[in-house]
Amino acid sequence: MATVAQMKSLQDRKHDLILESELNRHALRLELQQMYLRVEQTRLSWQQNIWKWAAPVAGFFLARKLKKTSGLVAKGSVLLMALGKFWEFWRARRSKEPRT
Repeated sequence: MATVAQMKSLQDRKHDLILESELNRHALRLELQQMYLRVEQTRLSWQQNIWKWAAPVAGFFLARKLKKTSGLVAKGSVLLMALGKFWEFWRARRSKEPRT
C-alpha cells in the first residue's frame, strides 16, 4: 500500500503535469495563431502581386481584341479632349461677360 508521502508525491506530479499541459496548450494556440497570421499575410501579398501581373496581361489581350476599333477609340478620345477644352473656354468666357 502507498504511503502518504508517496501519495503526496503523486499528487504533486499530477499537478505539475496538468500545469505543463496547460502551458503547452497555450504555446500551441499561440503558434497556430502566428501560422494563421502568416498565411493571411501571404494570401494578401499573393493577391496584390497577382494583380500587378494580371492587369497588364489583361490590357494586352483587350488591346489585341479591340485592335480593329482602336482607331475609333483614339479619334473619340481626341474628340472628347477637344470638347472638354471648348467647354472650359466657353465657361471661362461666359463668366467674364458682364451681366445686365
